[in-house]
Amino acid sequence: MAAKLLFVGDIHLGRRPRRLPVGLEDLTGVGIGELTPAAAWRSSVRLAVELEVDAVVLAGDVVDDVENRFEAASQLQRGVEELSRAGIGVFAVAGNHDVEALPRVADQLPEFHLLGRRGDWESVRIEGRSGTPVDLWGWSFPRERVETSPLERMPLEREPSVACLGVLHCDLDAGRSPYAPVARRDLEAAQADAWLLGHIHKPHALAGARPIGYLGSLVGLDPGEPGPHGPWLVEVDGPGRVSATQVPLSPIRWESLAVELGEQGAADEHDIGDAWVAAIIRAMRDLHERTASERERPGLRVVGCRVRVSGRGRHHAHVHRLLLDESAWPQRDLDGVHYFVEKVVEQAVPDLDLARLAQGADPPGLLAQRLLELQADGEPARALCARVAQHLESALARPRWQQLREPMPSEHEISERIARVATRLLDELLEQPAAAGPSEGAEREPRAGQSLTDQGSA
Repeated sequence: MAAKLLFVGDIHLGRRPRRLPVGLEDLTGVGIGELTPAAAWRSSVRLAVELEVDAVVLAGDVVDDVENRFEAASQLQRGVEELSRAGIGVFAVAGNHDVEALPRVADQLPEFHLLGRRGDWESVRIEGRSGTPVDLWGWSFPRERVETSPLERMPLEREPSVACLGVLHCDLDAGRSPYAPVARRDLEAAQADAWLLGHIHKPHALAGARPIGYLGSLVGLDPGEPGPHGPWLVEVDGPGRVSATQVPLSPIRWESLAVELGEQGAADEHDIGDAWVAAIIRAMRDLHERTASERERPGLRVVGCRVRVSGRGRHHAHVHRLLLDESAWPQRDLDGVHYFVEKVVEQAVPDLDLARLAQGADPPGLLAQRLLELQADGEPARALCARVAQHLESALARPRWQQLREPMPSEHEISERIARVATRLLDELLEQPAAAGPSEGAEREPRAGQSLTDQGSA
């Protein structure tokens, strides 16, 4: 019978999810306390007892910071005591967030085993009800900043007949970092059968017979942590035979929805409002159906959606105003899960006749000419994109931006972004009243047979 361990990534007890809509509890009956890491920790404890695991392992940043240690201690204590009554051991390593708090909490809980204090590697053998022994190796942050790899000091001496798992809070493949930088190649060269990591909140797939990567945060704390979150059931059937399966128990989830806002069938700009709401609700339903298999266990309460709106339309100015109106953003309850719009990212562009506009010599005409050059993808366009790429590369190399871990956009992505922003600017120019004309009712595009100069300078 395989040994079973429940690994839990960054919990951050004491923190609350951000970017929740005002009045969520009144609308849904779901209180903020039901969406916190503490709530997900309670669910993880119940899961461990239900599955009769041999141990629960926490991969650092269990406590958000030292100021939260008193609140976190009581939340952690209740879970540890429940696990202890079920005969389940609890092991952890300290991360950079709880380097001070977790040892203090551990000193108050005799059933809680903190591995690798003072930055020294430590191992423990877990022999649970399965009868399959597992050696668990762990290392804890001795201080908030550690700029060298912990693997340099790892005295791993394993028994060939016993499976070995490593738990570590570190910065994987980050180069120079103050948070225990570790290269994946060094983890692969080490003798452990699996490496389960804390620190980065986006989980890895952890597929294959030798899982190596991040567990991710227990709860998606903000829109920057999208997708499923939850603990991982790690089953060990001996050396070289390890599997890891995520159990998505997070009560809150963040997702990105792509919506094409077309204007087919819209009699006028006022029909766009109904089309916008209907498109968002369809996207919410599609997401709900796609993620059905991840909701086999109850727990998910709310889903925050960042909506990315694309498309072209003649009523772009009206669409832009509509997208800024948060009161028009739809919400829906689907099978007991509440979906809401967290933010709208507008990528739609106005439908303009650039060839006709480019005939003018005024600012809109000159801008339309540049847009046509960009579309032609000739030498001027490539030179512009190269200059922008240079500036971006320089900015992303600065330490303050490196923390974002944003990949360098491709030349095609840069070109698209420039075209989108410039097209919106052109639409705004055309919306302005003519300098020599009336202040109301200015045309957005020249009428047939009329040049931009006839309308006046924008």
